[in-house]
Amino acid sequence: MKRITPLLTLLTGAGAAAVLFAMSAQAAPRTVQPTAGATPSASATAPPDAPSPPPADPTGQPPAQPSEQRGRPGAPTTAPAAPAAPVTGNWTGRLDSGATIAVTATKGTAVAYVCDGRRLEIWLRGTATDGRLKLTGKKGATLTGTIGDGDVTGELVVGDKRWRFTAKAAATPAPVLYRATAQTRRTGVDGGWIMLPDGSQIGVLTRDGSPAPAPPLDPAFGTTIVDGSTVAAEPVAADPGTAE
Repeated sequence: MKRITPLLTLLTGAGAAAVLFAMSAQAAPRTVQPTAGATPSASATAPPDAPSPPPADPTGQPPAQPSEQRGRPGAPTTAPAAPAAPVTGNWTGRLDSGATIAVTATKGTAVAYVCDGRRLEIWLRGTATDGRLKLTGKKGATLTGTIGDGDVTGELVVGDKRWRFTAKAAATPAPVLYRATAQTRRTGVDGGWIMLPDGSQIGVLTRDGSPAPAPPLDPAFGTTIVDGSTVAAEPVAADPGTAE
């Protein structure tokens, strides 16, 4: 019995030492050793992504480049408007009232004369550009029209009265409209003459404020005789400033 007691004491001490060693191993922190072939985390070592190129145009065309003029001070944004095209020509015709009209245009300056061959006469002046007529006269008279292929159509307005008209282009470059010269008008005599395509003419001559049918005018000399006195006239196309 005495021999067994020391043996039990030795076994008890060895067991206690084993238990303490196991408890110490469990309490110590674990360390993880890197394994061969392991790679660092992508989020920690990967470089920042480069900007992706723009998607390719399915049509094969290169991408549009910004305009060189965009943002440049003073760069024009619209093309300048083309200048108005002046018109030259002669037309004669009638209003729906029966009066006769003549229009003559020289490089964009237009003159029109309307008369009935008895008492009525109206002079107008304005422009003939881009295929359009725009003229004005005394007492607020206005004439507007459109120049077509060989004719002019439009409207004459005087006060609250309106008349439509159509005029045909002259077949020759000969003047279709004459008026008493400025020197003649200073003597108190004024007159206008329209040369019609059939060779006839119509006009009104006013003396001291009294209108009457105009006597025939000789276009070769630009004169007529009134009470034994010579009255001089000239083509309006050569003197567009005579319109009033």
